[in-house]
Amino acid sequence: MNTIKDIFTEYPNSWIQCLPKYQQNVINELYSQLGDYNQVATSWLNASMPMNVPFGTEKGHSIFYEKVLDEIEAFFSGDERYKENRLAILKESGAAQNFIVGSISVALAPILGTSSAFLAPVIAIILVTIAKIGINAWLATRKEKHNSDSSNS
Repeated sequence: MNTIKDIFTEYPNSWIQCLPKYQQNVINELYSQLGDYNQVATSWLNASMPMNVPFGTEKGHSIFYEKVLDEIEAFFSGDERYKENRLAILKESGAAQNFIVGSISVALAPILGTSSAFLAPVIAIILVTIAKIGINAWLATRKEKHNSDSSNS
């Protein structure tokens, strides 16, 4: 792999297929009910997040999801904290998707204060979305959201 963009050349839903079967089944079931991967990720967090997570109660799940999105954005936009993790992924020519999901989950877990196993399905769901629209479009959408949020404050 030469660039981070290269990891998104696979079929988008194959990111879900790299997860354990029981997680795939839950995500696929939620997607068939909700039809939106952002809602699936939020539902995953609602069903899985321990109640003692420092982001509060019901609203905390959406805040936590936003924090995950912020860190994924930092990961792919060149944040120095994730430089070694990005390099490790790029060094693995033809890296398997489960390696990529695992690497990103391991990198983000300590920053978000949770386990990589808990994060992996959410990471895979976000990568599906990125693969469907492209990394540049996803990053531009995140930037627009930040600009919109700051102008509404």
